[in-house]
Amino acid sequence: MRPAKLKVTSPAGKERVYVLDGDQYTVGRVAPNHEPDIVLAPDPQGWISRLHCILDLELGQWWVTDHARNGTLLQRDVPGSEVRPVRGRELLKHGDTLLVLGDMMDDEELLYWRLTYIDAHATRPAPVWQETPGQETRGQEEARPGIRYDAVGSRVYRVEGGKETLVEGLRPKGHQLLRHMVSRGSGLPVTEASGAEAVTAEAVACDHDELITALWKPREEWPPGRGYDRTDLAGVVRAVRRRIEPDPAHPRILETVPTIGYRLYVYPQAPPEGPEQRSGT
Repeated sequence: MRPAKLKVTSPAGKERVYVLDGDQYTVGRVAPNHEPDIVLAPDPQGWISRLHCILDLELGQWWVTDHARNGTLLQRDVPGSEVRPVRGRELLKHGDTLLVLGDMMDDEELLYWRLTYIDAHATRPAPVWQETPGQETRGQEEARPGIRYDAVGSRVYRVEGGKETLVEGLRPKGHQLLRHMVSRGSGLPVTEASGAEAVTAEAVACDHDELITALWKPREEWPPGRGYDRTDLAGVVRAVRRRIEPDPAHPRILETVPTIGYRLYVYPQAPPEGPEQRSGT
């Protein structure tokens, strides 16, 4: 799995990129007998704590925990996102930026360090499905089929043509696969370039190694003599496709990304138009 990166920009505009190829990184200032993994310097007014925040990796995802006396701020990479304090331990998404106060000018202008998280497997918007020539025009583009996952009730709904259908018969590994991939998305609807209400699904891509770890734990925790590989993963994927795909032989909801992994099309909420229609499969 390709490692994520952290782009650190000083208040003066100088940039440095850290490759996050370990399991944990400390962020802060240098002090006697203490040097964090990612040093924010200079710190002329002492705004930065020795241990300001910690980045840690869990099941292929990076999290941030605030330890600073002056706090760490977070700005999500979504339109209209407001800057707010980090609350406890929070999951980082591609493009999210941590802000650490580095200096305050006499006119009360605040100067921040900016730590931008770069996910090597960033989620990309799903393309809108276009009707093929000769089909009846319905006056608007239809959204691509996808799923909506109710994590509280562990229920899966196939979303297609504005209709939700309850998916039944998924085995525990199938639920694990879908829950993990859904959690890797931003959880926000994808809006059209025109600014119209979202009608597309979010495409969440994960590589083979990440999914194998999510389903069977890290390699060092496997039972002696037992291993898991892409063949095991493909078996789970096939079983899931038999339940969620309208045509499992030609998957459009859980797609293969050649040489990389799989891509799942997810609706974070019910379709925006029309009443919900649910029925069992």
